[in-house]
Amino acid sequence: MQQVNQTVYALLFLVMVLASFFHMQAPVLGLALLIILPPVKHQLAVIKMAGVFAVLFVPALLGLIAGYQNSTYLIFKDFYYFSIPILFVLAGIVLARRIEVELFLKTLVIAGVLVSFLVTGISISYMGGGALTDPYSAHYAIGIVGTPAPPIAFACLLFTWKFDIRLFRRNLFRLFLGVNAFGIYMFASRTYLIITLCFMLLLIADRVKRVWIFPIIFLLGLFVIVVPFITVSVSSDSTFLNKIMGSFNEVSVGNFNTEQDINLRYRGYESFMAFKGYLDGGLRDWIFGGLGKLIDLKTFVHLGEDADFQYIPVLHNGWLYILVKTGALGVLVYISIFFGLIATKWRSYADVKGKPVIRIFSAFIIGCVLSLLLTNYIVTAFFNMEMSVVMVLLGYSYLNVHVLMHQLKTRQQFTEFQLAGLNV
Repeated sequence: MQQVNQTVYALLFLVMVLASFFHMQAPVLGLALLIILPPVKHQLAVIKMAGVFAVLFVPALLGLIAGYQNSTYLIFKDFYYFSIPILFVLAGIVLARRIEVELFLKTLVIAGVLVSFLVTGISISYMGGGALTDPYSAHYAIGIVGTPAPPIAFACLLFTWKFDIRLFRRNLFRLFLGVNAFGIYMFASRTYLIITLCFMLLLIADRVKRVWIFPIIFLLGLFVIVVPFITVSVSSDSTFLNKIMGSFNEVSVGNFNTEQDINLRYRGYESFMAFKGYLDGGLRDWIFGGLGKLIDLKTFVHLGEDADFQYIPVLHNGWLYILVKTGALGVLVYISIFFGLIATKWRSYADVKGKPVIRIFSAFIIGCVLSLLLTNYIVTAFFNMEMSVVMVLLGYSYLNVHVLMHQLKTRQQFTEFQLAGLNV
C-alpha cells in the first residue's frame, strides 16, 4: 500500500512538471496543493521545516505599511507572487516524506526525458527538420513554453554518477544523459544554460582549495553587480550565439530615449524605471517598499499580443521586483536566507568523508539556490511557475539533508554513550 502511495505522488509530481512546461498555472498550483494538503504522519513536523522559507513572506506583509492604499487587486496579486516560492518549496518538503529518494530522483530524470521529447517534437512540428539546426528560432516560434526539467535531470544524473549512486543501468544512464543534454540544446534558453552551468561548476567546486573560495565568491558578486551596466554591441542576427552575446546589451540598465532602444533593451529600461520609481519614494518606501505598487514606464510599450502598457505590476528583474514591492528589507531577507543556505550546506557537500546521500542533497540545495539567485535577475525566477521543479527539488533536498544529518548525529551520540558505558 505504501508503494502504491509513493507511485501516486511520484505521478502527481511528474504531471506537475509537464504542466509547468506549458505554463498552466492553475493545474500546477492545484497539483502542488494536492501534494501538500492531504494529512500524513508527522505532517505538522514536516510543515515546521518550511519555517525558514515562510520568513520570505514577512517582507510582503510589511510592504503593506507603505502600500495599503494601493489597489486591493494588485496587493493580492503581489501576495500571490510572493507565496509561490514558499508553496513549491513546501511541496518538495512534503514529498520528501512521501517518496523515497531513489523513486524521486528517477521521476526527476524521467520528467527531463519527457520534456526533452516534448520540446523536440513540438519544435519539429513548427519548423520541420530545420529546428534541429536552429533550435532558437524554433523555440521562438513555439512561444513561451518550457521548464528547466532537462537541466535539473542532467545535473541529477551527473551527481549520482559522481557519488556512485546507481539509479539506472549503464546503457539507460547514457541514453537519459544524452536525451536531457539534447533537451537543453533544443530549448536554446539562456536561462537554462545558466542553470546547467551552475550545477556543472558545482560538480568540481568541492575540489577547489578553501583559500580560493572567498575570492571566487567575491568575483562572482562583483560580476553580478557590474552586469547591469555593461553594454555589448552585437549584430541583429537572430542566432542563439548572438542572443547569448547580446544578453548584457538587453539587460543593461539605462534611461533609453528612442522607441528602438526601449524595445531592444526593454528589460534594462524596465529595470531603470523601476529603480527610479523606488528612489523617488520616501524613507518608508526605501525600507518596506510598497505592495501593489505599479512601475511607471513614462511611455507606452507594446507588451503581449495586442496591448500597450505604461504601468506594469511585475518585472523581469526579480531583485528589483522584490526591492520595489518590499524595499531594502525584503532584498536583505532573501539574500540572508539563500546565501545562508549556501554557507551552511557547503560544508556538508565538501566533506569528503561525509555520506554520499548527504553530500548529493547538499549539492542540490546549493545548485538550486545559485540557479534561482542568478536567473531571478532575468526571469523573476522566485515567482515564476516555470521554475517550480527547481523549488520542489530545493524543498525535497532540504528536508532530506536535515533528517539524514539528525539521524547521523543521533547514531554518533548513541555510539559514544555505549563506549562511555563500556569504559565505566
